[in-house]
Amino acid sequence: MRKKIIVKRKGQFYIGNSSVPFSGVIRLVDGKVYRYTLDGRKILLSKPKPDPQRIVDNFWQFENPQRRGFVNGLYYPFVTANGNTDIGAGIDMSKQTAAFRKEAQRGLTPQRMNQELYKRANEHLRKVDTALRRYTNYPDTVSPQIKEGLADIRYQVGSLGGFPKLLRAVAKGDLNEMRQESRVMYRNNNTGKMEYDKRRHEARLRNYFHYGQGGMISPLMESIMPNAYKELRPEQMQREQTRRAAQKIQQKAKAIESYTNVRNNISASLAKSNSLLR
Repeated sequence: MRKKIIVKRKGQFYIGNSSVPFSGVIRLVDGKVYRYTLDGRKILLSKPKPDPQRIVDNFWQFENPQRRGFVNGLYYPFVTANGNTDIGAGIDMSKQTAAFRKEAQRGLTPQRMNQELYKRANEHLRKVDTALRRYTNYPDTVSPQIKEGLADIRYQVGSLGGFPKLLRAVAKGDLNEMRQESRVMYRNNNTGKMEYDKRRHEARLRNYFHYGQGGMISPLMESIMPNAYKELRPEQMQREQTRRAAQKIQQKAKAIESYTNVRNNISASLAKSNSLLR
């Protein structure tokens, strides 16, 4: 595949020797994604990478804040309130390899536990990117804290396969949809019933599903913040969506009005021609 050479001439960008100014989104050889505008701006869309340690801290906060199973300086398996046997911050022993279960029975040091959780956080982040690629060619333009929220959901439920609407909302930059579709239901092993994890969902809304590191590359998000990293509140998104909907209605009304005027002019011309023929 030929590489595109982008040059700037007279305040605008062009591809090679083309005489047509270039605007659009493109990934350069440095691996980063940029948006080029007709007014001569080159906007970096790629975001900083997520922080695995933030994800690990969240694991502890919601999976085992009391550090249950920590005895004499080592972490051991313990039975959770939900009836599972876990170790550390929510590592389900029933889903681990025989080698890990054997190691866990001997106890894990805090350093070894953090190493294991850090490895799992990174693995979930890689799987988040894989899931996002089904909905966008530019997963690296998603704000890091949003990816951290997706990784936290994946750690809790095991997969993002059941969240297509959430992933689509992330790709579109639809904050309201993200907040709604990030709800998680889990099975209470003691009652056998599905329950809504309200506490963890609300924490994700506070900490993850916002644009602390810039927005998406969708037209809607670009119109709101084309050249700045700033948080977008849900009400701002709603106002912009309402404005765009009203704008479309106005455009349709103008088109109908224009068509009506043309039709009336034609009718008037025909009437005048007929009167001259009499």
